[in-house]
Amino acid sequence: MKKLFFILFVLPFINYSQNYQQQNFLLPLEITGTQLIQEGVDYTVPANTILHMLDRTGSIQYRTNNYQGLDCPCIIGPGNTVAHSNNNDGVYGILYAFNENSYVKPITINSQDTWNTWTVPENKFWYVLQTNWYTEGFERGDILFAGKEISSNENANYFLALEYDILAYNSSLSVASVDLKTAPTLYPNPTNSQLSLNSDQNYKIEVYDLNGRKVMETTGNKLNMSVLSNATYLVKAFDKLTKETNTYRVVKN
Repeated sequence: MKKLFFILFVLPFINYSQNYQQQNFLLPLEITGTQLIQEGVDYTVPANTILHMLDRTGSIQYRTNNYQGLDCPCIIGPGNTVAHSNNNDGVYGILYAFNENSYVKPITINSQDTWNTWTVPENKFWYVLQTNWYTEGFERGDILFAGKEISSNENANYFLALEYDILAYNSSLSVASVDLKTAPTLYPNPTNSQLSLNSDQNYKIEVYDLNGRKVMETTGNKLNMSVLSNATYLVKAFDKLTKETNTYRVVKN
């Protein structure tokens, strides 16, 4: 099953390495606007924002501890500073928003002059966007799977990727597939402690964090989350009569 998922889901992104300029590359993330990038004018990408530069008429100057030239189209994550290198009028990039629930997030690694190692987390994979590392021979479009370790000691060089969260992706499908006409409602959401299902059925209820770890289990139609930290969780309610499972994304605050 896991292999089938990667064939169906990962293969299109491998194919994208030949068609990277397509504007729908980052969908379904929400487009929040556009940003003008001008020659010699620094722009720092805001928190929880991805800057997607579609322009092919020059390079973006990417700020590490000096300026590096990026060939575009290119994608820059939050907290990073860029300027355009050779266009007096400037060019526009698309701004996308992401949050802790999004299954697409940017990865930025600016290496130092000492050896460091980074590992792709469990239940995630990285789609390589751009890198100028010579210690690792990655190319745009490479897929790095969970557990893969990468290392570098190249001062001021960079590694840019997109991180795909497999669990969050699968959960988004599960939530979307719920029949709202028959599925019970879990309320209140957000909550600070008690949750209830508006059904008299007896459920097996499991709570998972967004890393896929089960943090709570109970039976019935009520759930007390007061012992859990404030975060977003996935609540799965298994109906023992119908043998159906409904999945809910719950915010504990």
